[in-house]
Amino acid sequence: MRDWGDGNENKRRPHHPVTSPKAYTKGQIEFTDAVELLGLGWCQGNVVKYICRFQDKGGIEDLEKARQYITMMINNYQSWYGEKSGTTADQEDQLETKP
Repeated sequence: MRDWGDGNENKRRPHHPVTSPKAYTKGQIEFTDAVELLGLGWCQGNVVKYICRFQDKGGIEDLEKARQYITMMINNYQSWYGEKSGTTADQEDQLETKP
């Protein structure tokens, strides 16, 4: 939970349009808290945010935003994460269909 600096860091604040909007909270979990606790980076955090809120806020637009961040992560995989990405599912399908 977010530390509000008033000794109430373990208590959920009431919904507020700026500090704790309803679309960013599911049950007792606020997405920003989950992203921070999981140590996710900017792109990963945005994917989580858009996937979790799409039904309550942005609908298909939020899913498209999540896809944009996933595409960015795929396109920059090696330079950002320092690993080779291996083959994609499409490449694997092509390998299987070749005689």
